This record gives sequence, C-alpha cells and structure tokens, in this order.
Amino acid sequence: MSLKLQDLLQKNCILTDLKSTDKNEVLKQMAHFLATIHDLKDPDAIGNKIIERETDMSTGIGFGIAIPHARLSGIDHPYMVAARSSQGIDFNSIDDQPVHLIFMLVSPASTSSEHTQILSSLSRIMSYEEIREDLLEAEGAEEFLEIITTGENKYVQY
Repeated sequence: MSLKLQDLLQKNCILTDLKSTDKNEVLKQMAHFLATIHDLKDPDAIGNKIIERETDMSTGIGFGIAIPHARLSGIDHPYMVAARSSQGIDFNSIDDQPVHLIFMLVSPASTSSEHTQILSSLSRIMSYEEIREDLLEAEGAEEFLEIITTGENKYVQY
C-alpha cells in the first residue's frame, strides 16, 4: 500500500509564514517543529541530519521548491512538515531561484522505497505551476493542505 501525502501531511504540520531567510536556521526550525508536532526525540539530531544531507547536495529542486529529507534510525514511519516563505530563501537550488515552499520529510532508515515514493509524488505535484501558485497564495494551513490533496488526487496514480 502506498502512503499518500494527504495522510502524511496534516494542517497542524504546515507553517505558512516563515520569517527567517537563512537556510540552516529554517531547516533547524522546521526540524524542531517536526519533532514537536510528532513527539520525536532529539530535534537537534534531526536538524543536523537534514543539514548534513543538504550539504551533500541541495534539495532545492527548482521552481521555488525544496524538499529537504533524511532517513533516520529510531523512527517507525515517515513524517512530514511543510513551510512557506514569502521572502524566499537561498537554497542553492538547481535553477538558482529562491525557495518559497519547503517540504521536510524524515523516514525510517530501513525504508527506502516508501521514502522514494513520497519524494516522487511530491515532485510530481509540484511540477504543476498552478499548484505552486495556489500554494503561494493559500490563506492558511487548511487551504494549503486542500491544494496538496487536490493536486495529489488529480496528478498522482497509486
């Protein structure tokens, strides 16, 4: 059974107004948010693992999107949070454009197929300009989540 983004991302997991424009600060903030929301231990370790992965290769995939991710030992299933930055963040993206939408994913170290499938689904949805534009204009977390759900139902085959 495939894990759907709409089952993974809840409205309480979405930050719609990031203030910082520093990439590492944002990643640490999101890691702490993820750990708090999902009651995960050691948010600093999560943040460090994400930043370590980011140092190897930027997760800025272009079009103002970044999908920082890591596989961690000690967790039992994938967790995701999302954030939006109106100012934009320099993520060293492949298109050199600032990032406005960030989706952070952590998965168990033992599950690579589920991790890859989630990244693939998210990348597919984010490839549509109307989805990206709607997410940037969403009034709040609930509308943001509705846009993700609609995009997933329309563009991803499970």
